[in-house]
Amino acid sequence: MVSGGGAIVSFTVNYQPWLPGLEVPFVVAYVALDEQSDVWLMTNIVGCSVEEVAIGARVRVVFEQQEEVWVPLFELERRKDVAVR
Repeated sequence: MVSGGGAIVSFTVNYQPWLPGLEVPFVVAYVALDEQSDVWLMTNIVGCSVEEVAIGARVRVVFEQQEEVWVPLFELERRKDVAVR
């Protein structure tokens, strides 16, 4: 079992709409899992602007259903003691 937490190891911002209706830009990232940092998942970072994404940023898993499959995506962890502007 894993906690769902991790950190961004590497990322790129994609500006190419590869499919009709695909919203751009979007972030494709490698996320290292907290429980085993040598296990990386290639995934999308969602729920934030591309300018907020950084190497080393803490992330948490969220799942999005696409037909019969639940896809693991990640969003930035928001510190509760810091006001968002």
